[in-house]
Amino acid sequence: MLAEVIDALQTGQIDAAVKIVTDRGEEFLAETESIFRQRGEDVRHTKERILSLGDHLPDDISAAVIRMAIADDDEIIRVRGLQAAYRRRVNLLKEDITRILRDQHENFEARKWAIHILATTEGECCGDLIRALARDRTETPEMRREAIFALTSIAGEGSIGTLCVLLGDALPEIRQAAAWALGRISSPRSTDCLLAAIEDEDSEVRDWAIRALRDMDDTRALQGLADALSKSEPEEQVKLIRLLAEKRSEIIHRAITEALGSPHAVVRREAAWALSVTPYPPSAVALRELLSDDDEEVRKYAMSALKRLGESHGALD
Repeated sequence: MLAEVIDALQTGQIDAAVKIVTDRGEEFLAETESIFRQRGEDVRHTKERILSLGDHLPDDISAAVIRMAIADDDEIIRVRGLQAAYRRRVNLLKEDITRILRDQHENFEARKWAIHILATTEGECCGDLIRALARDRTETPEMRREAIFALTSIAGEGSIGTLCVLLGDALPEIRQAAAWALGRISSPRSTDCLLAAIEDEDSEVRDWAIRALRDMDDTRALQGLADALSKSEPEEQVKLIRLLAEKRSEIIHRAITEALGSPHAVVRREAAWALSVTPYPPSAVALRELLSDDDEEVRKYAMSALKRLGESHGALD
């Protein structure tokens, strides 16, 4: 019977294959179980064919096939099975997938798929497990990062609290991932910890924290960025301006306009460039003053910004 299904699949007759399986489900599962008990690369292709059909089958039959796959000795087949589970979002595999996730000796790819399946299908009941994994320093940094990424699908108080704690982790890659994840969740509840993170010793952490605050559309977050812009060293001011240049916010525009008066040419240059990208009419007076600046690049960007504001050529002469 399984041979008929495989033949139908090989000729592209998916509907016919599905009908055979649906009509003779118990027979199909018995023969499929026999195939999955076999080992070796020679049967891998057949297993993959059966798994590809699982996307079109009823949940109970599909779950049974996926359960066989994720218990297979072949690492490739286990990962294929987990990918099928992720696509189908079948809610009958929680225990099997949780077992894979808990096993630190399991293949990384398998555990990675397991964590994202649980986050998207069982987030409410598996959130504690995923948060604990993200904090677990006995896990590899790669696995902890996947747990952090998965928390963006479980964006409650517990996840935000965990991510804020992880902004203080010893590993910069974990702090970077936490700042990115908080940006994806974009909750004002994370404003304080992200504002602290913009002073992190790692530049990537600072950049992700700035992006997270920038995209939050929260007044306190934006004011915090404006304050940081006014207090930072010139190098950090330049970076902040670049990251904030296209943000349409009165708070940010005012802060960039104030940077036009910096004693550092590199900061004036960056601020004038930003205002040429996103025009801000109240900056016109300060921009005109820069038309006689000692720095040629500052003058050029100030003129460009004024032209974007509709200043006439006569006014620029």
